[in-house]
Amino acid sequence: MDLKEKLQSHGYDHIDILLIDEERNQETVAGITLHKVTDLEYKLYLDPDSIKYELDQDNPFFVANQAREEDDPVEVKGFILEW
Repeated sequence: MDLKEKLQSHGYDHIDILLIDEERNQETVAGITLHKVTDLEYKLYLDPDSIKYELDQDNPFFVANQAREEDDPVEVKGFILEW
């Protein structure tokens, strides 16, 4: 099950994702409508095989490796913000 399907199976549809990397850099990907997205991992530059889900928490999140243009991949934590 990919990230989009996993999020949808937990009842999410319209979300923002707050990404925080190992160096505490933050980036918000806003206005994601899951039923309109075809490849969420690609959009977020995530390695699909590295994703670990913690969606049953009070503050649901996932952890994954994110590709960077000129550097090695970094681990990011993606918090799901529902609206």
